[in-house]
Amino acid sequence: MVDVITDVHLIQTAQRMGLPIDSADTGSLTSFNYVWKKHHITETDYKKSLDFYTHNPAILDSIYENVLNSLSKQKALLLAKQRPK
Repeated sequence: MVDVITDVHLIQTAQRMGLPIDSADTGSLTSFNYVWKKHHITETDYKKSLDFYTHNPAILDSIYENVLNSLSKQKALLLAKQRPK
């Protein structure tokens, strides 16, 4: 679930910034369908899981701690690539 939520947040952020996810990106449906396909789930699976975790805040907190760690690592890698050598 950590990887799924991480990808969902990355797509949401890219959309808010007006960035295309890829050259075939025509909107949020396409973007999120990519996430569902990548992780072999459906949107319904995602919503059911999120509902479960919402009702179990201790587990959700742990998941989001890992999501934040994942996003921080990805940010560090991107910043490292941008630094002049």
